[in-house]
Amino acid sequence: MKVLVIDCCVRKELSATAVLLKAYLEKYCRDCETEYVKLYEKELKPLLGEDIIYRDSLLLKGEYDNPFFDLARQFRDADRIVIAAPFWDMSFPSLLKVYLERVCASGITFGTSAEAGLQGLCHADKFVYLSTCGGFVKGENEGARYVRILGQRLLGINETEEFIIDGLDVDPSKRAQVLKDGIKRLLS
Repeated sequence: MKVLVIDCCVRKELSATAVLLKAYLEKYCRDCETEYVKLYEKELKPLLGEDIIYRDSLLLKGEYDNPFFDLARQFRDADRIVIAAPFWDMSFPSLLKVYLERVCASGITFGTSAEAGLQGLCHADKFVYLSTCGGFVKGENEGARYVRILGQRLLGINETEEFIIDGLDVDPSKRAQVLKDGIKRLLS
């Protein structure tokens, strides 16, 4: 199985989400072919006017092999996609949204027709969404919701598994134990 890991742990090894990601991969992806996209190492920028015009001209000409779409093709071809992103401002870091804008490309990761509407073209059997939160969001993690809906409605990835640990910063003296207990509970 080819697993694509989208690492949005911008604090790198200081990130609790990075610790969760490592534990998840050790348990569930030990024998997988794993590719990493470390978003904090990429020079991603939002799609602005010129970028959109360029992208659309490539798509109109069917130039799907253009390097502009490298991330989209890599994403489409993965058997499973693991996203690791901390909970920030009710969602996830904006860098992940910029990345997802780059991979959503008509004719590569999704298609559309008058008869069938939107059709996902991704090969992945599921999204796995990993996140950690300082407080308690009580099921209102909009990042997880966004990823789930994007997969189901646009990309053809109908299953999403969520591993979310919250309450890490409620009592800073217990942060390490809360993380350890959360990983044990989620991965058992």
